[in-house]
Amino acid sequence: MARHPDTVITPNTLLSEARERLPSPRRPEQPMSRAELADLINSALSQLYPERDLSAHYVDRRWVGKLERGEHRWPSPERRAALRHVLGVTHDVDLGLYIARRTTWSAAMRAPQLAAPQSRINEFSASTLLGYGSVTIITPLKQEAVRARPVVALEDVVGAQRLGDLAKTLALDTRFETVPIGGEVDLNRGNLVVICGPRLSRRTAAILDQDPRIRFEPTPSGIWTLRDNETGLVHRSGLDETPARNWDVAYLGRLPRLDGKGTLIIFTGIHPQGSLGVVHLITTTIHELHRETAEHCFSMLVGTQFSPDTGEPVRVDRLTPVYWHEGAPAPCA
Repeated sequence: MARHPDTVITPNTLLSEARERLPSPRRPEQPMSRAELADLINSALSQLYPERDLSAHYVDRRWVGKLERGEHRWPSPERRAALRHVLGVTHDVDLGLYIARRTTWSAAMRAPQLAAPQSRINEFSASTLLGYGSVTIITPLKQEAVRARPVVALEDVVGAQRLGDLAKTLALDTRFETVPIGGEVDLNRGNLVVICGPRLSRRTAAILDQDPRIRFEPTPSGIWTLRDNETGLVHRSGLDETPARNWDVAYLGRLPRLDGKGTLIIFTGIHPQGSLGVVHLITTTIHELHRETAEHCFSMLVGTQFSPDTGEPVRVDRLTPVYWHEGAPAPCA
């Protein structure tokens, strides 16, 4: 839609700030670039509209630049949906998007009202589930099948952003990092939340191998499962069944660092949709999780039913109780 000739062009800082809150999937400790955001928007278009060919709606860094400079304020409905999905917001106005007419200026530019949390979660006790004073959220890089580039799964990007937003409400300084291809990452640091499984990093595999209650196990055909050693049940993702189901299983735990000088929070789904389910569990029940786990080493399994169109959690269930590890109820060393 054409702009009114008298429309004043102003930078879209809401959009640029939302992009810069996301970690770059390829440049450690750097914010996401416009080109990287464009890649995620194109991936989201394919996920949100699997039955349609939306290649004509694909974007590039120049398109993102025009939006951030305020030269364009009202993309197509499909592109707006992809932007909201990638940047984790509900309404277009949260990203500074509106129809550029003078008659809608006042209403569209009102500051968006963020939804109030279910409870005031800026208490120190709740924040300690993620970290003391700060938190570093680590997501894995994966090899892109088509272009052979290192990328972060869309669900991991969205999940990391949602955890980062939660951390900020808890007054935690937040940083984002990635596990590089090959999996070599320093996990002997404080205040880490690691979203990575054993397949992508031998260091996360070594940490997960310390768990006496729950084990990652590949089948002879190479499909990963999660074994509950307390019950003997083996949980398999619905995505790996025939026919496939829109359901995934994920691991969540606090485990010792390999140097024995602290702990870290680690979680991962067998597929990325399961990881997003764990994020939902943490962000909606952090008080309850803190009361149940305190500072103990623990692990549990989480089941997530998700939308086939968006990958977003529809229902999240605990599949096991919170299992305290050896030495409980003493705090985890």
